[in-house]
Amino acid sequence: MKRSYVYVVIFIFLVLVSCKDADRFVEPDYVLKKWARSIEKLNYKDYCKCEAYPKSLSVFRKMYKDYYIVDIMTIDIEDVKEEDVRKDHEKNPYLHRSLSFEGTLVKRKTKKSFQIIRGNAVFIRFLDGKQKKDGWKISNRTMVRINR
Repeated sequence: MKRSYVYVVIFIFLVLVSCKDADRFVEPDYVLKKWARSIEKLNYKDYCKCEAYPKSLSVFRKMYKDYYIVDIMTIDIEDVKEEDVRKDHEKNPYLHRSLSFEGTLVKRKTKKSFQIIRGNAVFIRFLDGKQKKDGWKISNRTMVRINR
């Protein structure tokens, strides 16, 4: 009987620890998936909600006219360092964190996957200014394409 109590306590502890770690993924992962869906649907309005510094509509359409991203998932994410506040080109302070991701590129014309992507993105959250209440946004990303 004592053994089953120990197992229950260990199980509860593991669940609580793993849930705490998962909380830090929630909002940036949601933004990353929303960004990928906006590219798939060529939805410029949603794309702008995900990007801290969005490209113009014409650049957006040109960049993503041939492909889109599916099955995007967060692999790892840095913790936020509240004391490491930076400023952008307009002198707005923000917090930042890096995120690693993977996904699949699909050709628009054929709807077939043709490459795997791996990358890093820098997410920022403004502490002041007009984007203060917008939450985490993608400010920069680097992707590496791998042929199947």
